Amino acid sequence: MPVFSYEAVLQNGKRVKGIIDAESPRAAVLRLKQKNQVPIRITEETFLPSEAPTTTFWSRMWHHVSLKETMILTRQLAILLRAGLSLTGGLTAMITQMKNPYLKGVLTNIRERLSEGSSMHEALAGYPHIFSPLYVESIAAGEESGRLGEVLLGLSDYLSRQISLRNRLISSLAYPVIMGLVAFGVFVILMTYVLPSVSEIFKTIHQPLPYTTRLLLHVGKLVENYGYLIPILLGVGLIAFLRFRRTPRGKRSIDFLWLKIPYVGQWVIKSQISRFARTLSSVLESGIPLVKALRLTRGVITNMVLRETLDDVIRQIGEGQPLGRALQRLSWMPSVVVQMIAVGEESGDLEEMLMRVAEMYEEETEAALKTVLSVIEPVMILVMGGLVGWIVISVLLPIFNMNQFIG
Repeated sequence: MPVFSYEAVLQNGKRVKGIIDAESPRAAVLRLKQKNQVPIRITEETFLPSEAPTTTFWSRMWHHVSLKETMILTRQLAILLRAGLSLTGGLTAMITQMKNPYLKGVLTNIRERLSEGSSMHEALAGYPHIFSPLYVESIAAGEESGRLGEVLLGLSDYLSRQISLRNRLISSLAYPVIMGLVAFGVFVILMTYVLPSVSEIFKTIHQPLPYTTRLLLHVGKLVENYGYLIPILLGVGLIAFLRFRRTPRGKRSIDFLWLKIPYVGQWVIKSQISRFARTLSSVLESGIPLVKALRLTRGVITNMVLRETLDDVIRQIGEGQPLGRALQRLSWMPSVVVQMIAVGEESGDLEEMLMRVAEMYEEETEAALKTVLSVIEPVMILVMGGLVGWIVISVLLPIFNMNQFIG
């Protein structure tokens, strides 16, 4: 549908500008008059050809789109759609106000793909460094269910929580990280100035060094002789890890390890349950059959190990099993969730019950996150304290032994 920018006069004489989608300029004028606005200028917005922004590693480094920008973009588009604009009209309105030139090019390219007949989630999938698989799959479910505006609003809330989570992680880890930097500085000073001097003194009096001191000196010699290899090995290891993570086997292995970490595993499961329940509720409310709704919702489960278990659930439901009974066989699905879903099925209010599950587990996810953060900080402090303690003992023991030798 064509998109028009306009300037109109309100009943109080105030001039306003905006964007409206209509079949023709005449239809745009009629729509404005229905809103008690007198148009004085209407111009059709044309789709300017644009080169698709590249998605290479270096382009992503140079053209960065922050999580906050993605959240604001999502919320604004949701508001525009709920206000009655078409998807193309909403994108056009955002393009005209976008300050980030790279993101403006991305939105322009997405709009062009929509005008060519592509779906929204297909266009977004071309920019995985901006729109995550969860984001794209949620948009696909929203398009299929006809509730794209609500899905976008839910995604903006989810991204807002992610930003809040990241900020809390940064604030919680700030003190341990500072301690680590201080410990590293102390380590360098002791290895460079203190321990070599103590070692030379002991050599002159033929006094053997304690084991902890000798171990620390050996570590220092290794760092001195082969220290240049450390950044190389770290770089190679990081590249190998990232490449392994992109493979299905690597993604599954890493997701499996996340589930096995104490506290973290429970947080992952609870966050996945809240996403699953909220998305499934939204899709079912649009009238989509349960089996098809589950296939659409399956994509929002980002943990591959958990996502694979849903295939058997979908198969069982296709054979006539109730959802509650099928979910009961999943080892990671809490019994309280199964019971609530079973009650929802029996009462004919499954969508409402799924939404209650989502709200309950969003609260539990927040509580689990606080538990994880409360554990991370003391663990890091203990590790750093142990390192500093080892260094101090390694320095003091030779001094004590030397005093005993002199005495």
